[in-house]
Amino acid sequence: MTEQERQEIKANPLASLEKRPSDVNPEDWKNRGLIHAKLARINYTSAFIFFTRMGWSWSSGINHLIATNPEIQQIQKELQENA
Repeated sequence: MTEQERQEIKANPLASLEKRPSDVNPEDWKNRGLIHAKLARINYTSAFIFFTRMGWSWSSGINHLIATNPEIQQIQKELQENA
């Protein structure tokens, strides 16, 4: 990574998410939003019940939890202000 690329990312943390770098495989780029997590049994069970009751898939449930978390909302606000 060049110093210029570092500065661009520092100025706009989401800049690197806008276009695929030439050294990144297209399939990997397509799946950059894919997450995996090893959950404690109680967290897995609770999430499974919650998502099922709400009629959500795992993706929808995780997206909802992230989107409604106050600390993450603050970060999203900061990112939008700096964009």
